[in-house]
Amino acid sequence: MGWLRVVFRWRRRHERHLAEYRQRLEQAQAAAPPSGALIPAIAPPRGSLSVEAEDELPSPARSARAMAVRAEDRDRAAMLADRARQLSRSGRHTEASAPARAAVRILGELAEHNPAEHAAALVDALRALAAVLAGGKQYADAVKVADNATLRARRLAALDVHLHRPLLAATLRDLGARLGDAGEAIRALSVLHECVEAYRTLAARSPEVYRAGLADALDEFAGRLAESGLTDDALAVFEEAARLLTLADADVLAQVTTRQANLLARVGRVDEALERANSAVRLRRSQAEDAPGAAEDALAAALQSYGLLLSGTKRHDDAVEALEEAVSLRARRVRVDPAIARRPEVAVTYAVYGLVLISADRPADAVPPLAAALGVGTALNLPQVVEMATDALIRAHAAEPAAVRSRWRAATGEDAPQWITGTGRTRRVEAGPPAPATTAPRPDRMPAPDRTPPADRPPRADRTPPPDEENPRPPGRGRLTGQPMRRPIPSPTKRPRTDVDV
Repeated sequence: MGWLRVVFRWRRRHERHLAEYRQRLEQAQAAAPPSGALIPAIAPPRGSLSVEAEDELPSPARSARAMAVRAEDRDRAAMLADRARQLSRSGRHTEASAPARAAVRILGELAEHNPAEHAAALVDALRALAAVLAGGKQYADAVKVADNATLRARRLAALDVHLHRPLLAATLRDLGARLGDAGEAIRALSVLHECVEAYRTLAARSPEVYRAGLADALDEFAGRLAESGLTDDALAVFEEAARLLTLADADVLAQVTTRQANLLARVGRVDEALERANSAVRLRRSQAEDAPGAAEDALAAALQSYGLLLSGTKRHDDAVEALEEAVSLRARRVRVDPAIARRPEVAVTYAVYGLVLISADRPADAVPPLAAALGVGTALNLPQVVEMATDALIRAHAAEPAAVRSRWRAATGEDAPQWITGTGRTRRVEAGPPAPATTAPRPDRMPAPDRTPPADRPPRADRTPPPDEENPRPPGRGRLTGQPMRRPIPSPTKRPRTDVDV
């Protein structure tokens, strides 16, 4: 009878343990999401349970918890990558760097544990980071990141070429652009040729899906060919890209047509260039009428290119009309979204408008847009815009001194500075870093010019000492080379408030 009591005791203990196991399993299944349902965006914070408590959980509960954590990280990385792209498109590349790097870091950790699920997303995040770095003119770093993305895309394509060939083609296109920006022209052309061939293969299988991608790759390839001096080859590639596209691909078609027009004008085929530029304006206008907003920015850029071509052919009235419409579009977009005022293309449009007015023999009318472009370019650290506006203002004053001084006083409330009138010693004032605000800086926040007399200024370490009296240099010549010196780029004391200000 003793052995029978032992058997019954063991059975009761076993049934009790089995009941506890079933109870814990039912609790875990109730906590886990149902089959086919989306995992909630907000998962329990990682590390909220102790190691002992997690070990006590059944395997289904641990699996559901891990899936929730991965989903949260993946969603957070996607949100950071989108934020970086938005900031980069707004010209705020420095601010876009942090979220882009964070997205790469998160997806890199996920890809280490599950490459099959997260490797493609990591490649996309690397592409976004490379674009942000290139926008901030960190071309060498952008090439390194793009190379890394291309290497990972090649590995994925080697595993499943049909699934990952589109990703490889897009990554090659980005790498070619980054190499071209960094000045590696030969390698850029080689990579872009491979990209075009990859898109040709894709377009042969699914023309409707990959036709626009092939045209965009051809457009980038043609642009790099033109930069390398292969003009005839570039024009042929542009023609091929334009033939591929229809009105359904209006965005890419307008982009291709605009770049083709600029290249035709460069080689002297002005009539064809004007025809293509006008065609691009019509396409952009149709897009802006259908969907106002971002399409208006593209229309302003197309009008700007068209106006420059018209000005070059002495059709000054038509050029001024085109640039006036471009400026009004920029101003309207700034009123809707003040952050757009920090985009470099806004200041460029104002500067180009001033140049076109000077070419149309209206130098006094060019003062307000040029002063606005000069102030915004100085605040956003855009040396090319600053130099363009400075040279244009000096030219305008040389044409109509009294009228230009009067317009400057009316626009800014101050007399024209000496670097415009040429009545004093000019100096260079470097443009400072961008202001943290989201709109164009106000005139009262701009740095005041240094009015200390030259003799009273403390010596600077980076300033070359004056030449010896026995070896004087010719006036207006450099100390070492004897070549003509570059005109200094001053900073205005105040710029007029325009539609760029909000």
